[in-house]
Amino acid sequence: MSLMRAAARGRVVGARLPIVGSRSSSFIPNTPEEWEAAGYEVSPKNGAPKIPSPWNKWFPYEPIPFSPKLGPYRVMVEKDRVYQWCACGEATTQPFCDGVGCKDTKF
Repeated sequence: MSLMRAAARGRVVGARLPIVGSRSSSFIPNTPEEWEAAGYEVSPKNGAPKIPSPWNKWFPYEPIPFSPKLGPYRVMVEKDRVYQWCACGEATTQPFCDGVGCKDTKF
């Protein structure tokens, strides 16, 4: 018997995974105090948590940025204007850099 045929016979026909909606507030902390209680370091400048990624396991000496928002930003921009993206995550004018938040960081 071929591998494909064996896999097809072991499969349950019509079984589907449950559809999972968006995450509720019980999974992701909302306030800086909740992030600190969950064991994360929080920025004193804007309250953003520092969330390590798998990248930091492989490269432990790379700096970990703060994550002010766990999702995309929707902003209006003007044509022919230069914007500076915030890489440290501590600017109060997210997602753009204010030049103040990056002081005393490795970014």
